[in-house]
Amino acid sequence: MIKYLLSFLFVFLMLSSFSFAKDDDSKLQKEFGADLSHAPFFLRFAFSKEFNKDWKKTDYLERKAFLTDYEKNLAAEQEKEKVEAKAEAIKEKELLLTKKEALAKEKEKLRVQKEEERAEASAEKERQKEFNEAKAEQHKELQQMEQQSTQIGR
Repeated sequence: MIKYLLSFLFVFLMLSSFSFAKDDDSKLQKEFGADLSHAPFFLRFAFSKEFNKDWKKTDYLERKAFLTDYEKNLAAEQEKEKVEAKAEAIKEKELLLTKKEALAKEKEKLRVQKEEERAEASAEKERQKEFNEAKAEQHKELQQMEQQSTQIGR
């Protein structure tokens, strides 16, 4: 029986300590003072603009609610900016990769074009060489024919 009572007491204390921990506003008190009255101007201005009420005329619970909402919104905004920054980084990375691929294709295209130009130049050189050889051969045959015609004509 005592075992059950101790178990119940332990569970009760654990559950109640969690609820106390959730309502801890020491962070707010450390940042904005014990009565939360030392908020920066932009927060006081935002509060007065939103609720049409002076910050000095508010009570602790109103200040706490506003500052808690502000902290939550700030955290959500920072998370959103972080996600957007990651998305932007991914987009930039993809764009850079696309540019890199396009540059590689262009480079390959230029390499192939230069290779074709070299092949054409080599083929042209070979044709010119064959043409010169054929010309020299014809010139030689023409000289032989002239020699034979002069020998026959004598």
